[in-house]
Amino acid sequence: MIKYSPLLASIVWGVSSLGLATSAAAQTEPAWLIVEVAPMSGPASTVGTRLNRSAKMWADEVNNRGGIKGRKIRLVTCNDEGRPEKAVACTRDAVRDGAVLVFAHSLTASLRAMQPILANGPVMIIASPNIVPSADSLAFQTSPSDEHIAEAIAHFLKQNNINKIGMIAATDASGEAGVLSARKVFSEQKINLQLARVDLKATDATTQIAAVAGADTKVVYSSYSGAGAATVVKSFVNLDLKQPLIVSYANLSQAFIDVVKSTLPPRLLGTSVRALVPASISDPVLRERAVKFVEAYRKTYNEPADMINIIGKCDADVAQAILENVANPSDGKAVKTFLEGAVIESLHRIKFSPRSHVGLGADDVIIAEFKGNEWIAAGPVR
Repeated sequence: MIKYSPLLASIVWGVSSLGLATSAAAQTEPAWLIVEVAPMSGPASTVGTRLNRSAKMWADEVNNRGGIKGRKIRLVTCNDEGRPEKAVACTRDAVRDGAVLVFAHSLTASLRAMQPILANGPVMIIASPNIVPSADSLAFQTSPSDEHIAEAIAHFLKQNNINKIGMIAATDASGEAGVLSARKVFSEQKINLQLARVDLKATDATTQIAAVAGADTKVVYSSYSGAGAATVVKSFVNLDLKQPLIVSYANLSQAFIDVVKSTLPPRLLGTSVRALVPASISDPVLRERAVKFVEAYRKTYNEPADMINIIGKCDADVAQAILENVANPSDGKAVKTFLEGAVIESLHRIKFSPRSHVGLGADDVIIAEFKGNEWIAAGPVR
């Protein structure tokens, strides 16, 4: 396996470029065009805007140090509003304009609509946990899969001797992906799943929550992403429920907390990669990287980094590895070969393979708890 480190690569490039007599001429090379498809408005805008911030932060850092191989990054963000038909239009434009990579930063339905258009390239880098791209495709998912997330929840429940969970899911494609994973994993782990669904546009979810949050249900899980999740949280509080509420991966953001801060439940938990809580990472190298990114993000945007920003950073590190190590990043097959044999040293070690195009796993997931205005490792359920 190839060990790839963005820091080492940037040092090596910086040193080698000092000796290039043609460095000025190299800067005349066209910029690397990277197209980001993300919901910058609409119900899922909290997802798109957070991923976009990490992408812009990375592009600015690369360009400020002179680019990669003498070529700067041109990051173009296309707002799909979380709508598949707009995502398709964005993707077709990316192919037409010669994008070398696509940051697929939208929701499940949009991402599925994009995949056929990118079947022959360029490579798409996916932030969502819901796609699990085929290993024969040119799509690579940095995030753990939704099944990995369900496994982490199941492990947390078992640690707390809990064998029943109430779940609220959306009626869209993302919600369906979450339900399929939950049913599979919780069934295997002998955990009783009580399920209810709520439409994304609903303004109240008290009936559905009441149906799955009985007195013998010690934990409730909401797999929503975006604005609909706030409806679930507010309805949960209106019912005066005391058990912990676990919110989904995409909602561990400052933007989401700002929306629900006046109606926080007694215990708000969430699923996240460990980099959100650096103290939970045993590897000192990875822990230091996580701390540095959190500090750099706060300095850049004057706000705390969150779960979505962290996945965006992982996507950026995958893109940087491709641009620095593949002679022609527009060659999807060459990129595929590289990624299937590399270990990307990011805030986590991202490992794709010829059998799996999902870079992180269940061991990279933690159940976090919002406490004292920050996310920490979740304590026991009493």
